[in-house]
This record gives sequence, C-alpha cells and structure tokens, in this order.
Amino acid sequence: MTTSLSLSNIHLKRIFFFMMLILIPNLLVMRLELAGPIDDRIGTATAIDLGIILPLLLYFFGFKTRASWIVLPVLLFIGVLLANLIIPSHADGYLSYFNHSVIVLEAAVISFELLVLLIAVRKVPLFIRNYKAQKKERYHFLASFSAAVDHSFSLKRVIHVQKIFHVLAVDLSAFYYSLFSWRKQRPDGYTFHQDGAYTGVFFMLVHAMLIEIIAVHLMVAQFSHTAAWIVTALDVYALLFIIADYQAIRLSPIVLDRHGIHFQKGIRAYGSVPWEKVEGLYNNDQPVKADSIELAFYGLEKETPPYVIRLKDPVTIRRPFGMKKNVTSIYLKVDDAAAFQEAFHKKGR
Repeated sequence: MTTSLSLSNIHLKRIFFFMMLILIPNLLVMRLELAGPIDDRIGTATAIDLGIILPLLLYFFGFKTRASWIVLPVLLFIGVLLANLIIPSHADGYLSYFNHSVIVLEAAVISFELLVLLIAVRKVPLFIRNYKAQKKERYHFLASFSAAVDHSFSLKRVIHVQKIFHVLAVDLSAFYYSLFSWRKQRPDGYTFHQDGAYTGVFFMLVHAMLIEIIAVHLMVAQFSHTAAWIVTALDVYALLFIIADYQAIRLSPIVLDRHGIHFQKGIRAYGSVPWEKVEGLYNNDQPVKADSIELAFYGLEKETPPYVIRLKDPVTIRRPFGMKKNVTSIYLKVDDAAAFQEAFHKKGR
C-alpha cells in the first residue's frame, strides 16, 4: 500500500480508455453476436477479460500512484459482476469458477482482518484504556483511535500490524459515526461544511444510493440470488460510509489550541500541525496544489478555497487505509472566517 483511494489519485482518462477498450468489444460479441454464435469457450474469454484483465489494468495503470492492495479485490469483484451481467446464460458454463474464486478471495481478505483482530484480542482492554486517555487529549475520533493503536498494538511478531489496524480504523470509524455518534457533542472549533451546500449533496447521495440498492439488487437477482445479496451488502456498506463521512464532517471542526491546528476531514484525512511549523494564513485565489490538503466542502460546483495556511516544513497527515501524505499547505474555507482569522492570529503568535 502506497496511497489512498482519492479522486485526485485516479487517472480518469486511462480508466475510461481501458473500460471502452475491453467492455465495448465484449459487449458487442456477447449481446449482438458480431463474431457469430457464442458458446462457453467465448464466454470464458469474456470472463477472463472482464474478471481478470480489466481489474489488473485498472489497478496498475488507473491510478497516478499505486493504490492500496485492498482496492484490487474490489476491482476483481466488479469485473466478475460485469461478466455475470454481460455473458448470456447459454455461454456461462465456466463462469461459476470465476464467481467462486472472487467469493473465496473476498472471504480470504475478511478472514485475514478477523485473524489480526483475534491476535490482538488480549490487548483490547489496554487499547480501551489508551483510547479513553487519548480522547481526553485529542479532539477527533480518528486521531484518538490512531494514537491508541500506536500505544497498544506494537506486536513485534506480526509484520506491519499497526498498519493493519490503521486500515481497520476506516471500517470502525464508518460504524462508529454512522451508528453510534448521533448524540455526540461537537468540540469547540470552526466548521467548514455549512456554507457550501454540502448537506444537499449528502442527501442527494443517500437518496441515489437507496434507489441504487433496490434497483441493482433486482437486476442482479435475475442472474444470481447469491450475487444479488452480496452486491446489496456491499451497497449498504457503501451507504454506511457516506453517512459516516457526513457525520464525521459535522462533528469534526478545525480546532486551534496552544499546541497547533487540529483537523479531521470526514473519515478521509486527519492530522495536526504545531504552530512552530506554520508560516501564516493568507488569502488565496490559486487552485489547490497536489502537496496539500483542502478543508472545504461545496455543493455541485467546485470553488477555489479563499484561504491557505502555508507551512515552513512538510507535515505528515493520515489518510484512509493507513496511508500517509506529506503536505506543505492547508487550503480551507471555514463557515465563520472572521472568528477563525482572529483566533488564528491570536493563538499562532
């Protein structure tokens, strides 16, 4: 794993090219039979194209930097799902092998996560104590969770075990924010989502996901009831992520204290910047640079963040699936800009 899965890291043109290169010819062969009558052997070739070749191309060439290995099983699952939708029933004699292989792969990934959890069960009481202690010192859930992981799970016998738990942090934060955070009080700070019509985008996404869950389930059920329920479970999981991200955005303002700047952008990124590494707060009219983080949310139209905090030295922030990123500036759009600027210049002296 070398980077997180974010829109800025995706090569949209490459993905579109590979999708058209492989999907359209197979669709024409399978549905319009442009190459003549099809049988199980041609269906197998399409299954290989969609279930193996396309996911590998997207994984290795569809991202500007290498994505997390967890992305690959997801792409394989999507590829096999496309194969099930495209290959007609009279040519799917060998398709079940691909379906079973993907199910086994997904089960292996889940089993691996469960194994890591079982290894660390004996340290759960220590983790809980550390989390409670860190929660008193930190303002955001992910920062507290991450610090508790580093203090609790330093298992020398298990390679990269802390990275694994940082990966699990995304899953746990999704459940925490979507199911257990509705009565949580927001810490004192400066929100950066209320002025950008992002709430409307959130409800639009939830509405679209609910429709998609029903529609996709009914569509896939025509081919396989098992696959339909698997897809539905993944869609519900994705919906939890959307809800969790919005809850985290709502409950995670930017906090300025005597030590520095503390922030959490939904469940997408979080970090802290000590005052000694801050150069200053400036007005901004430039596009967001790659080596930065943007603490701003908008409606359907993208805007330029009005402020930027430039740093003297790069600071490491954490992103999904345990990934890290070095940033040299923080672009932001806060809801109460005047109060934020006053507090920034007062505490940052």
